[in-house]
Amino acid sequence: MTAESAAAASARPGPGKGSAAAGAAPSAPWPSSRIAYWTVFLLILSLTSLQLDTNIVPYVAGKIKADLQISDTDLGLLLGVSFGLFYTLVGIPIAWLVDRYSRKWIISIGIITWSLGTALCGIAQNYAQLFFARFVVGAGEAGNGPASYSVLADLFPREKMPRAIAFMQLGSVIGPALALVMSAFVLGAFLEMSPIAMPWGPLRGWQMVLILVGLPGIVVALMMIFTMPDPHRRSIAGQVEGQARAAGPFAAVTDYGIALKYMARHWTVFAPMFGALFVGAMRIGAQQWTPIFYQRTYGWAPPRVALLQGLAQLVVMPLALVIGVAIAERLAARGRSDAALRVQILGGLVSIPAAFYVLMPSGWLAFAVGTLSFAAIGIAAPSQNAALQIVCPAEMRGKVTSLFLFLYSVVGIALSPILTGFITDHVFHAESMIRWSIFVPLIVLNPLSVFLVWLGLRPYGREVERLKALEAGAGT
Repeated sequence: MTAESAAAASARPGPGKGSAAAGAAPSAPWPSSRIAYWTVFLLILSLTSLQLDTNIVPYVAGKIKADLQISDTDLGLLLGVSFGLFYTLVGIPIAWLVDRYSRKWIISIGIITWSLGTALCGIAQNYAQLFFARFVVGAGEAGNGPASYSVLADLFPREKMPRAIAFMQLGSVIGPALALVMSAFVLGAFLEMSPIAMPWGPLRGWQMVLILVGLPGIVVALMMIFTMPDPHRRSIAGQVEGQARAAGPFAAVTDYGIALKYMARHWTVFAPMFGALFVGAMRIGAQQWTPIFYQRTYGWAPPRVALLQGLAQLVVMPLALVIGVAIAERLAARGRSDAALRVQILGGLVSIPAAFYVLMPSGWLAFAVGTLSFAAIGIAAPSQNAALQIVCPAEMRGKVTSLFLFLYSVVGIALSPILTGFITDHVFHAESMIRWSIFVPLIVLNPLSVFLVWLGLRPYGREVERLKALEAGAGT
C-alpha cells in the first residue's frame, strides 16, 4: 500500500527532516481510517518482529546454560541486564530524536539493528559474545516504543486510543505466540542436533533457532520505509505552561528538564502511573523464568511448554484485548474520564489469582491457572499505555514515554530476572525451589500495583477534563 492522501504525504519527512516542525491543531482533520489502520498494521509487524527476537531466548535458556556452563544468576544477567541495560542507555537519547525527527525512520533503523543483533546471538561462541549480541538487540529496540506510541497519538482521537493501542499490541501477542508455536517445532528439529562446524566455531541447535527468528525483521523494516506515513504532531494550545522545546548545543538535556518539570507540576497524575509501572515491572522476571519453572518442576520439555504457552497467548490475549477495549470505550461513552485507569485496575485484579499457578500440584493445573496472567495483560496493557498518551503533551510525548519505558526496562527487563535467579541461588539454595522464587514476589507486587493505580484515579480524571476544556476553547 503506497498511495496516500495529500495531507499524509506532506507529513512524510525524509530521514533528515523533522515532522515536528509544523504541529497540527487539535481541530484539524484526523488522517483517514485507511491510512491510520495501515500504519497500525505496520506497527503490529514491527512489534511482532521485536517480540519474536526477545521472547525466544528463555526457551533455549536451558541449552545456553549447559553449553556455556553458567549459573542461574549469570542466566538472569543474560535474560535481563545484557538486553535491558543498553536498551535504557540508548532509549533516552533516541526518544529525544522521536520528538523532533521522522519517527518511521527511527523505527525502521531500529528493526534492522535488532534483527541483525538476534542473528549475531546465533553465532556467539561464549558468554561474553552472547552478552554483547544481546546489547545490540536492546539498542535496536530502544526507540520502538516511544516512536510507535507517538505516531498512534497523532492518528487517533482520545476516545479511540485504547483501541488503537490494543490493535498495535496484537504484535506483542502475536510475536511471543509465534515465537512459542514456531519454537515448538524448530526446537524439536534443531535443539538436540549435533553441532555443525562453521568458520567461526560450532553452530548449535539453539543458535540456529536465533538466526532463523532474527533475519525476517529486515523485510518489515523495508515495508515501513516505503509505505508508512509520518503524521503531523497534534499539540493542544495551553497544555504546556511556558517553554516546550529548547535550542542550542544542550537542547536534549534541556528538553528532558522541561519534560521532568511538567511531570513534577502534574505529579498527582504521573506519579501513580509511574509507581504502578515500577511495581508491575518487577513481575517481568517471573515471566522470563516460566519455561525453566515448568522444566524443573514438572519435567516438561521446552517444545511442549512453547507450544502450550503460544497457543494460550493466541487464544486468551486477543480475547482479553477485545474485552478490555470494549469496557474502556463503554466507560468513556458514559463520561468516565478515568476509563483507561479503571480498566487497568481490572486487569490488575485478574493478575492476583494468576500468581498461584506455580503452586499447583500438576503441570496442567499450573498451565490452566497461568492463563489468567495472559488475560490480565490483555485487559490492562492497552489502557495502561493509552492512559499515558492521553495526558502527555505532543511536544514531549517521545521523552515522557521513553522515561516510562526506561523504568520498565531497568526494573522489568534488566533487574527482575536477576531477582528470581538470585533468590533461587542465595535464599532457597536449590534449583527445585524455583516456584517459590517466582511466587513470593508476585503475591506481594500484584496487589500493590493495583493499589497505586487506584490512588491516581481522581487526579487523572480531572486532568483529562482540563485537556478537553482546552481543546474546546481552541476550537471556538
